[in-house]
Amino acid sequence: MKITKLIMIVLAFAGLSCNATKITSSWKAADLQTKPYYNVMVWGILPKSDSTVRKQLETHMVNDLVEKGYHAVSSIDVYQAKAYEKSSGRDIVEEFKSTGVDAVITLVLLNKEKEEKYYPGGFFTKPVDTYGGIDKYYSQAYERIFTPGYYISTTDYFWEANLFEVVADKIVYSVRTRSFDPESTEILAHENALKIMKDMLRKKVIIDQNSTNK
Repeated sequence: MKITKLIMIVLAFAGLSCNATKITSSWKAADLQTKPYYNVMVWGILPKSDSTVRKQLETHMVNDLVEKGYHAVSSIDVYQAKAYEKSSGRDIVEEFKSTGVDAVITLVLLNKEKEEKYYPGGFFTKPVDTYGGIDKYYSQAYERIFTPGYYISTTDYFWEANLFEVVADKIVYSVRTRSFDPESTEILAHENALKIMKDMLRKKVIIDQNSTNK
């Protein structure tokens, strides 16, 4: 019984852990012209209680941008404690302009859903083997009926990322992702950044400047 239950748990977790982050929707402005932004600010808009996640998200996004030849900075690294202070939108835009930021990527947690699923203890996909007599039949039936079930708790994260052009003060790209029960916030941040970067490159929102300069 213990072996059967262990196999079921392993299979259940294996099914949950693969492809943890997916893009659910993506949009770019019809008049967007691909251009090499010179100074990109990555801005995670999360509460101070989620400062670790915000730092991880910003860092992974910055690193992926740098890898493609962009100069990118994390809002926490630039503003530190001030990054959590509320300012007017106009003040923020003016500050970006004055410091030479020409593009801003915002990262926002839209929702977080927790779910608990119950998995029954026995396998019921195949009938009990009737060959081998009553003893064998009883043993198999007993294991299926009386193996205890178990619960698995999962958490879904729903994210939105937007790219704003600072001088024009307009949004030119938006993407939403869903992270299904990631193993850690570090993996969550890493997978989100990769998915967003690949989508921006595919849609020609940004370009790989390193490859074009070769």
